[in-house]
Amino acid sequence: MSFRFESILKLNKNKEDLLQRDMAKINAMIQKQKDSQNFMQEVTENKKEEFNQKKRQNIDVRTMILYDNFFRGTQIHKTRQDTIISEINVKLEAKREEVVEAMRKRKTLEILKDLNKSKERKLKEKKELAIQDENASNLWGRKGF
Repeated sequence: MSFRFESILKLNKNKEDLLQRDMAKINAMIQKQKDSQNFMQEVTENKKEEFNQKKRQNIDVRTMILYDNFFRGTQIHKTRQDTIISEINVKLEAKREEVVEAMRKRKTLEILKDLNKSKERKLKEKKELAIQDENASNLWGRKGF
């Protein structure tokens, strides 16, 4: 006798693996966005230092406008990156809940499988013991006569 929900257990394991892969992809997307944000922040810091050095020297208006536009652009980029990261985090949390649910289902089926195996083993032992008792009884009956 085998576990009757074995196919469902395998299906749940596969589903859990796929969900974990999806979650890993989402984590990679978040990391990529954070890396991009950190890179832009480093560039902005460097350009601010460069701008401060140029302010000490004679700087023309066009250069100041260029720096101002650059800083505004980086601020807009940072805001957009924050929005993207926030949206991806929402997707990640939803995927995490799916993974937890899939893991819970798989664990439940594994527990049922273990219980089924234990029940089958006890039933088998009981049958073997009954056969041994029958054999011993038959053997004792033969020796008695």
